[in-house]
Amino acid sequence: MKSLRFENIWLLSHRDKKARHVSFHPKKNLLRGRNHTGKTSLIRSIFETLGAKPQGKLESWDENTASLLEFSVDGCHFFALHQNGRRALFNANREMIVATSKFGEWSQAFCNVTEFNLVFTDKKESAIQPADPACFFLPFYVNQDGSWQSEWNTFGGLKRFSSPWSAILEYFTGVCPPEYYRAKAEKAQESKALEESRREYKLLERTIERFSRTLPLFGPKLNPENFANEIALLTKEVTELNERQEILRSAAVREQDLLSSLEQQIRLADEALAAYDNDAKYLRAGNSEPLICPTCNAEHTKSFLDLLNFAEDARVLRELAGRLRYDASEVRYRCSTASARLSTVNENYKRISVLLDTRKGALKFEDVVGSLGAESAFAAFEAERQLLQEAIDKTLGVIDSLDEKMKLLRAPKKTRAILEDFRSHYMTGRVALQLPPVDVSKMKLTGRPDLSGSGGPRSILAYYAALWQTCQGVMGTFDVPVVIDSPNQQAQDDFNLPAVLQFIAKDLPDGMQLIVGLETETDFPFDREIHLDVKYSMLREDHWAETERIVEPLLEKMYVMMESDVEEV
Repeated sequence: MKSLRFENIWLLSHRDKKARHVSFHPKKNLLRGRNHTGKTSLIRSIFETLGAKPQGKLESWDENTASLLEFSVDGCHFFALHQNGRRALFNANREMIVATSKFGEWSQAFCNVTEFNLVFTDKKESAIQPADPACFFLPFYVNQDGSWQSEWNTFGGLKRFSSPWSAILEYFTGVCPPEYYRAKAEKAQESKALEESRREYKLLERTIERFSRTLPLFGPKLNPENFANEIALLTKEVTELNERQEILRSAAVREQDLLSSLEQQIRLADEALAAYDNDAKYLRAGNSEPLICPTCNAEHTKSFLDLLNFAEDARVLRELAGRLRYDASEVRYRCSTASARLSTVNENYKRISVLLDTRKGALKFEDVVGSLGAESAFAAFEAERQLLQEAIDKTLGVIDSLDEKMKLLRAPKKTRAILEDFRSHYMTGRVALQLPPVDVSKMKLTGRPDLSGSGGPRSILAYYAALWQTCQGVMGTFDVPVVIDSPNQQAQDDFNLPAVLQFIAKDLPDGMQLIVGLETETDFPFDREIHLDVKYSMLREDHWAETERIVEPLLEKMYVMMESDVEEV
């Protein structure tokens, strides 16, 4: 498992002549300060420096503030520099790796040093796109503006990818290795290419059909190869007609048998209804003789209940007859449709038969002249048809190969084990956060809770914590710092807020780096506390000299490199 850690951040505002340097502990860090003291500004600067822009805007913040972040990947240190959309990456010796104002180039550099190799397809599924820093930090940053609700709105720009959430979570929890998502993205591209080739093939077929109505393709051939192609085409068409005719005949026979059965049932129902009518008239007759049993000679009077039973039986039988007649009309329509389709097939047979008969007659000069243009067209059409068919067959083979590769990479047993761990962690988190138990047997990695009231943020925190604990498991791929900006959401009371803070301070995995922004003091232990105590002034004058000495030389290197790149272009 690869590990990333935030080490130091320096912020420098030339406009205000103020700066700030903050050093992070490798484990639990607490940013404490009242509202508007700069907790969110500091946290946002970490992610914006690395190319992940959180949702929301900052008020009264110098947009040209330069930020320098020291971070490490498996103990190897790097420096990321950012100022108003321009970024540079330096190694531990502060030697420049890349300087650019293009987001794509920066994302590639970040992915290279972190070895983050997740890929997606774009919205149109026309190209494979590498993931960016926002994808990398998405499961690990809970911000005030977009993370405490039921949707993934932490960072902007992710909607340009096609359904990235599931792939990101499965990547970090270890459900699927990176090769699976590359194969998936390639399959999406190949499927789109297959669809396009099939569309072109159908268009070519329609073009040939329309062309043949004005200039016959099936005439005498001067080129034996074209004649052989025409025979092959006719053979293919006859084969397809035979298959279609067998299907239609079978369907027509089934529908006709069903229709005969329904008509027989309707006839029996009508006869039974006629008998019921006669019996009902007899029962209603007031002067009729009593009913005498032929076996025991017992006499039975005609009760009102008997009349009701007869009437109910007759009603049910009439409804049955009505339904049978409706079904019969439906089947009769299907029979007529199948017959019409059969007649169309027969017409095609007759057309092919006429074509074959004309070849047995005498060859006329006008037939040869008329066929010259058609023969050239036929050769061109056939060549294009073969190219398209080869492309379709090749693409189908690639898709089948990618399907097999994806099946091998996504092991069902491992997936079930990871999901069981995730669900277990979520249930444990709910209990610790004073939430009632729920059924999680079918919960997915992407199943963010959607709970209103004060329980909503706590359920979201339990969900994120389950993801972090799963990522820290034996099958996780990355150990990424977790940042929680203001866990006191939706006015947690004096009973629930301590439970939230205790859960964050004590129940989260010990090995991961944690940065928490909080408004008030807490008795729960953190390894380092950074106190912000001045409203609207997180940057300080007494940090200016030291920060300028560190940041300014790197800013100069970045702009010199970018200017030289412009001159070369």
